[in-house]
Amino acid sequence: MLSSSSSTRPVDEDTTKYNPLHKSAEADKFQIFEQWLRDNGAQFPQLELRQYDKQNDTTNNNHDDNEGLCYDTIDNEAEEKKDGGASDMGQSADSVAMMSLDNNNDATAIDDGSNEMRSVHATSPIPPQTVCVSIPKSCLITVEMGQQTPIGKSILHSDVELDAPKHIFLMIYLLWDRKVNGSKSFFAPYYNILPQTLRNMPIFWNAEELQYLEGSHLLTQINDRSDAIREDYERICSISPHHFPTIASLDDFRWARMIVCSRNFGLLINGHRTSALVPHADMLNHHRPRETKWTFCEERQCFTITTLQSIQAGCQVYDSYGQKCNHRFLLNYGFCVERNVEVDGFCPNEVPLELGLDGFGGVVLFGENLLNEGGFFGGEANKECRDKKLAFWTRGEHGGSHMFGGGGAGGLGSSFNALAAAVSASSMSGEGGSSSSSSFSSRRDLLHAMMDPGTASSLREAFDRSPSSAPSSYRHAVRHVKRVRVCVSNNENTRILFSMLRVLACNSAEIDHISRLGTYSAGPSTAAQRLFGLPVTGAPGGQPSSSSTLRTCRDIRYPINPYNERRAMELLLDITGRALSKYPTSLAQDNANLLDETAYPKYSNKRNAKLQVRGEKEVLHHFALWARTAMHVIDIILHELSEERKADNGGARATTAAHNNEELEFDYVIQAMEDDDDCHFTILRYCSDVLGAVRRDELGKHPY
Repeated sequence: MLSSSSSTRPVDEDTTKYNPLHKSAEADKFQIFEQWLRDNGAQFPQLELRQYDKQNDTTNNNHDDNEGLCYDTIDNEAEEKKDGGASDMGQSADSVAMMSLDNNNDATAIDDGSNEMRSVHATSPIPPQTVCVSIPKSCLITVEMGQQTPIGKSILHSDVELDAPKHIFLMIYLLWDRKVNGSKSFFAPYYNILPQTLRNMPIFWNAEELQYLEGSHLLTQINDRSDAIREDYERICSISPHHFPTIASLDDFRWARMIVCSRNFGLLINGHRTSALVPHADMLNHHRPRETKWTFCEERQCFTITTLQSIQAGCQVYDSYGQKCNHRFLLNYGFCVERNVEVDGFCPNEVPLELGLDGFGGVVLFGENLLNEGGFFGGEANKECRDKKLAFWTRGEHGGSHMFGGGGAGGLGSSFNALAAAVSASSMSGEGGSSSSSSFSSRRDLLHAMMDPGTASSLREAFDRSPSSAPSSYRHAVRHVKRVRVCVSNNENTRILFSMLRVLACNSAEIDHISRLGTYSAGPSTAAQRLFGLPVTGAPGGQPSSSSTLRTCRDIRYPINPYNERRAMELLLDITGRALSKYPTSLAQDNANLLDETAYPKYSNKRNAKLQVRGEKEVLHHFALWARTAMHVIDIILHELSEERKADNGGARATTAAHNNEELEFDYVIQAMEDDDDCHFTILRYCSDVLGAVRRDELGKHPY
């Protein structure tokens, strides 16, 4: 912990000279702010703040045209500016877009100071490795300072759980100091330059603006963020019922949360990890690739920003908020990057995909059951397969379940209330007629009965007799749904997605196969090592396996067989199609809309929303193309296997013109993909390397 003397700052009567209230009406609060910093030891001799003119910007430093100013910097995660260390997280060619301020995107309509858009510029050439900003520790607001306030101490002494603890203590200090000390606060010059409204932040958007995000999971994240802020406020009010409500209203608390979320820095101060608000440093706008780095210098006892390259006189000086998806930029900072692409071509934009099983082992994609589709659900013949699949899908999860409805006793979650209501209603109405459910006299009895695996199995059996007639509310009540965020990359999340698709696509023999290989006590077999992507023991880099290993639905890193892989690709095509169907516009329409800067003005909330949903659709279209391409290549492999099978059985291979068509040959198709400049390398490598290996395996043995 930092000492109290370094965590808090006594009120200094002389500091009131920096407050605009004690100056003329024409006083520039930003000049007062800079002078306050200099008088307290801050240094930024080669920098100046400029008002940003979005209509006539000529300071883009040869960057792309989406550069501008963001006044502020789950997911309900503790967001901070993380890109300060010496190691880079990646590179990109774009900086932030400027915030919009009101319902009409008219920056002059609100006279609260928010329209005074500022950016930081070099007044003279700055060489690389120059400390261009130095802010003393005394000018930082830290977590420990919030903990030393009366409300902060009450929170520390309570056992209350808060959504973002570090954020909370920074917020508490900000709200408490402004209220208690007001214009006499040491930090008053800093408070006076903070924006009073944050209309660019999605949690402050109106209903019309939120409609622009229709179809996006970001709407759920916005609601979750709003709920979390409200719940934190109510919890703190319960701890300090007579004090905290007089310090801040819920609206004040929301404002403080987003101020802190967008401006805090994660720092190591004298060996202690903390978060801090750093005046002036938080005014640098975002740009990739990184041009500066920041840290807390123990020798100087200052927060410092150091240049990584030459910056010419008059050019804007940027920070990097890190390599992030646009949904994080928009939710936490209030802007989207128009071309969110790194120098190496990687785009970090993501889209979440939801897939799983219901309580009967039926496949669920984006909240919809696949009833009798492709053999994935329904029918007595599939019952045993569904039970095995459900057991493997939930393997390794706490309480044996991962429910859409949340936690609860035995991991079964509060969703059983809805389940009990659905089954009770169906037993009374005769819908889905089940003698098992009708034997329960009350919802409470059913709830307790469902805790017993045997009773749960009996209920499933009752509905298995007629799966399509089961009440939809019953099926929706208990769902083992997993969400994975994917981008245009063959990264870990993509591999997890493909693994889960393979499990969902399993037939009974295949689920037996992976279940048997997935649990072993004397070390994995070669088949298990390959299937689960484990290093081969004795091979270069191979590590001995543990004596007992349990693999899950996330770990199927190699196709089970070409037939299962094709079904998995069918599911992938299905899930991307369902996701795209939720949007009211197509990707082509979005691209056309964004060309119209009159209807979608630069830096407006409307445009940022359009950029967000366009980025999601680009990812979805990529995976839809991946699925279609893979299915085509797998069909060619299956055709080749069929021909080999005929030859093995003493028959002659087909010699028709159609079968001699080289377009039906694996090598020809892969070569065509390599020659196609538009073929994404992730799809090419998957088809060439992964499916190519499957082909070699299958040609060397009998079909699975």
